Amino acid sequence: MPVEIESLDERVFRDRIEKAILQALSTGDLRPGDQVNEAEIARQAGISRGPVREAIQHLVGEEILVSYPHRGTFVAEWTEKDILEIYGVRALLEGYAARLAVLKMTTEEMSELSSIIQEMVQKAREGDEASVFEFDLLFHLRAYEFSRHDLLCRLLSKLRRRIYFYIKLDADTTPSLVQYAENHYLLLDSLKSRDPDRAETVFREHLESVGQVLAERYRQKKLEQQKTTEELVRR
Repeated sequence: MPVEIESLDERVFRDRIEKAILQALSTGDLRPGDQVNEAEIARQAGISRGPVREAIQHLVGEEILVSYPHRGTFVAEWTEKDILEIYGVRALLEGYAARLAVLKMTTEEMSELSSIIQEMVQKAREGDEASVFEFDLLFHLRAYEFSRHDLLCRLLSKLRRRIYFYIKLDADTTPSLVQYAENHYLLLDSLKSRDPDRAETVFREHLESVGQVLAERYRQKKLEQQKTTEELVRR
C-alpha cells in the first residue's frame, strides 16, 4: 500500500492557521464563545479550506475549540473549576521542571531568560500587549525546556496551548502591563539561586496564585453578567 505524504504547503498553511488562532486567543481578539468561521479564515488567508479545516480539527481535539453539528465551531467556554484545575496542574508540572532546570541550566541559558524578560518589560513600557504575551509564553517555554525532561516538556507544551485563553486575563489582573512583565524577575531569581526547593516553591506558588486570581476574576465577571441579565429582564 503506498504511503500518503502530506504536501509541504498544506502543513505550512495548517501550522500558520493554528498559530494565528492561538495568538488571537492570547491577545483577546478571540474570546470564549466566539465563532471560528472556516470559510472566512480561508478567504482572508487566500488559501483552500483544507488546511484551515485540519487546523480547526486539531484544536477541537485539544479542547481549545468545540464543534457543534449544524451550528459551527466556537472557542470553548471554560468554568471557574477549569481554571483552577489547569493552573493547579500547571503549577505542579512547572514547579517540578524548575526543580530540574535549576541544577542543569548553563550561564548562557540564565542570560537568555534574562534577555526575554528585558524584552518583555520593554514591550510593556511601549504598550505592546501582543508582544508581552508572546515573551511571557516564551519565558515559560524555555524555562521548562531547560529541565531536559522530554516527557515533562511534551506535557507542558500541550497544556501551554490550553492556557492561551487566560494570558490576557492574567495581565488584566495586575495594576500595569509593566508590573506584569517585571513579575517574571522573581521566577528568574529563584532559578539563579541554584536551590531546587526554592525554585520549585516559587514557580508553584506563583502559578497557583495566578490561577486563584483568574478563577475569582472569572467568577466576578459571571456574577456581573448575571446581574446585568436580571436587570434587563426586570425592565
